[in-house]
Amino acid sequence: MTSTSETAVPETVNGNPPVIELELHTETAEAIDPVTFEVIKNNLWNINIEHGTTLIRTSGSLIVAHGRDLNPCILTEDVEYVFAGPYVQIITSAADLATRWVMDNLADNPGIREGDMFLSNDPWIGATHQMDVTLICPVFVEGRIFCWTVNTMHQNDVGGVTPGGMSPEARDSFYEPVRISPVRIVEQGRLREDLEEMYLRQSRLPGMLGLDLRAAVSGNLVAQKRILELVNRYGAGVVKGVMRRIIDHAEKTFTKRLSKLPDGTWRARGYLEQALPGDRGIYPLVLTMRKTGASLVFETEGTHAQVGCLNSSFAGWRAGVINAVTNALLHDLQCALGGPLRRIRFDAPPGSLCTAEFPGAVANSTNFVIMLTVSLAAQVLGKMMISDENQRASICASGGSSNAPISGMSGINQHGEPWGGLHMEIPAGALGGFALNDGIPTGGTLWSYGTRMPDAETEEQDRPILFLYRSELEDSGGAGRWARGVGPVAAQITHGADVIRHDVSACGFAIPTSGGLFGGYPGAANLIVEKRNSNVRDFFANGVIPDSLESLEGDLTTVQPKMNNLRQGPADVHEFRLSAGGGYGDPLLREPERVLEDVELGYVSREAATEIYGVVIDNDTGVDMVKTDARRLRIRTERIGRPPPRTIQESDGYRVSEYLVLRPVAELPGKNKNDTRMHCRMCDTVICGMTENYKDAVIQRRLPISDAGSMMNDPGLYVDAGIELRQFVCPGCGTLLEMEVACESDSVLRDIELSSS
Repeated sequence: MTSTSETAVPETVNGNPPVIELELHTETAEAIDPVTFEVIKNNLWNINIEHGTTLIRTSGSLIVAHGRDLNPCILTEDVEYVFAGPYVQIITSAADLATRWVMDNLADNPGIREGDMFLSNDPWIGATHQMDVTLICPVFVEGRIFCWTVNTMHQNDVGGVTPGGMSPEARDSFYEPVRISPVRIVEQGRLREDLEEMYLRQSRLPGMLGLDLRAAVSGNLVAQKRILELVNRYGAGVVKGVMRRIIDHAEKTFTKRLSKLPDGTWRARGYLEQALPGDRGIYPLVLTMRKTGASLVFETEGTHAQVGCLNSSFAGWRAGVINAVTNALLHDLQCALGGPLRRIRFDAPPGSLCTAEFPGAVANSTNFVIMLTVSLAAQVLGKMMISDENQRASICASGGSSNAPISGMSGINQHGEPWGGLHMEIPAGALGGFALNDGIPTGGTLWSYGTRMPDAETEEQDRPILFLYRSELEDSGGAGRWARGVGPVAAQITHGADVIRHDVSACGFAIPTSGGLFGGYPGAANLIVEKRNSNVRDFFANGVIPDSLESLEGDLTTVQPKMNNLRQGPADVHEFRLSAGGGYGDPLLREPERVLEDVELGYVSREAATEIYGVVIDNDTGVDMVKTDARRLRIRTERIGRPPPRTIQESDGYRVSEYLVLRPVAELPGKNKNDTRMHCRMCDTVICGMTENYKDAVIQRRLPISDAGSMMNDPGLYVDAGIELRQFVCPGCGTLLEMEVACESDSVLRDIELSSS
């Protein structure tokens, strides 16, 4: 069959060229034996792995080669995901949109031919932000498009006013790196040098950017070759049949899992602060998830309008939701997104923080809206999944780096060359508490499976910095029945350079973004501080490396979330703390022995053990159970405001939260036998009717955010709005059912709304 590259240009119609219908390879073998299916399925998965490994080995970027901020995927000829890769999930969750745009807009001119590849970074077409550059490669069989291989990589500097591209001063997209709609940068197997030159001339680091571009081309070539080898061995129809079956199986599995869960509506709310330098505002982001049967709908009603530099395009927000769904419901399906996406709808009107209209500033979207969306989606999905015992193990409270404290660094390095980069500690993050187990200190992030924190020596070799310390921060993880989501803190100085420029474009300082679940406390917020004009060099002269800012003399400065062109000199120490993981469940229900172990491991201070967990530790004997029981009783009594609280005694029922169950009303005169009520699982107190808002029927406590732990920042350092901690407490036993972190002026969020059916 004639390939599209050999097709003659058609005659014009009424002076306009006709739209060319792409020739797609759709033939599918229906009868595939199980062994062949498994061999080809796993081969396709390993092609994705080899694709990603090629990117890692051929890129010279610290972000890609060591941080692994990348992801490849395979799409069918009609742009359904077969597999996404196991790296940063969010950045290829918009690849289908960009590829569809190529099909719809470029088939006629310039055409889509064998050997072509298309480059794009436009968030309004299909990118998370401009630095996540996508390279799209059609794979042809017998002259027709058989499938697509696509990779996306965070490329270090693709231009813009601010080094690294994430400008805190961006009032619109014209402050940011140039947006590139899909352009054919590889033409019939040859890299177009004119377009490459245009692309590289936007960058402060053209050499590194050129390596990333060639790495992306190489990755697609490897994946394309391997897919064609499969086709040659098994036949195109068989390989396409396996692709279809992977997608259909994922859809059926997704549908089956949803069918076991109740219909209803779940909501979560978070906040972003400071839309521009000097701004002291705070802006809500609300995520609503509605489940009906085997379908999910995600909405953004209640989210603030687009403003300043805080925004995301629809493609970015959608990617964050997809990432969370993958974590919660598809973790054992090798990121086979195509089938489940048939069952998900995204209903988000334009013009909000999540769906900014052009030319809103969107280059900060990954570390603002998208990461926060992953965190909020984890909350609503967890609350939906709680009713199924088999799915409970997958529930995880919000993880660390739910908003990363981005500080773009740049200048002249120790070799006299221009350099730029981000804090590479961000992937360390922390995993919050699970429904059945503790989280993982500095164990990773919810938005990535495969990124990692490079070792300190690698960063110091690449950059003019020297680390004073990297450590896990005591009391940073949110308290809970399951906890230990402890996050990292690190400090660095200049080394081999006179000055480092920092452009801070971050959120999550005034209000924590890693929320807890079912009474679990939020993880600590981000923080950046500097000890200016310190005596750190005197320590070095005496052969000592300081391990805390407190040990240094100098002027302590709190860095704001939006600051441009902050200069760090040789005597200045730069310390940054990442948001930690949230807790799961009421901290008073954590076994005292686990709390003692937390203290011994350095995760929890003795003060927090007593004040938050109610565990009293004796220096000689360990846990003092008599004092611990008394302390916990006192805390529960304070929660309900009267003595004595009911004794904790668990009961059964259909779970709608960790501590709320549904049970029919007992057969009493005048009572409807079908009437169902919510009860506290810990003491059997009747809370409310099934379709009522339980938060209206329980005790509500409004506390200062400092009550969430010693690592909570003073919001007044960053915003004008009052921030509070809201506790929702069983009026019978004092169990902490849920918590909110909210602006004082905001209404209580109805987080669980069950359908009467």
